[in-house]
Amino acid sequence: MSDMASAITILIVCVGVLGLILKRNLLMKLLSLNIVNTATILFFVLVVYRPGDRAPIGPDIGVQFADPLPQALVLTSIVINFGVLALSLLFTMVLVKRYHTLDLRKIEKFVKEEYQEEGQS
Repeated sequence: MSDMASAITILIVCVGVLGLILKRNLLMKLLSLNIVNTATILFFVLVVYRPGDRAPIGPDIGVQFADPLPQALVLTSIVINFGVLALSLLFTMVLVKRYHTLDLRKIEKFVKEEYQEEGQS
């Protein structure tokens, strides 16, 4: 794995984490989370990549084959990330429909007010 590729991957993770910390918009937070997930998948691919590997198909002797397990794990990770993103977008749509905003601080304020009203009655 090259140092340049790993540095770029770490930089992408840092950009995603900064987006998670600094942004108040829920959609931007989901986008940042997706960036972090994609960067971790990229890092995993960079770790297991070996030049000259071939797909393990056929009876070739003396050829270096790629390990199919990391490929299966990466595909599983992509599918799980897609499911988590879809479910998160659904919850965001429900929050927007209820509170009419994507601003996390305003949503927290509305939820706190609702909680206090329920506690008083």
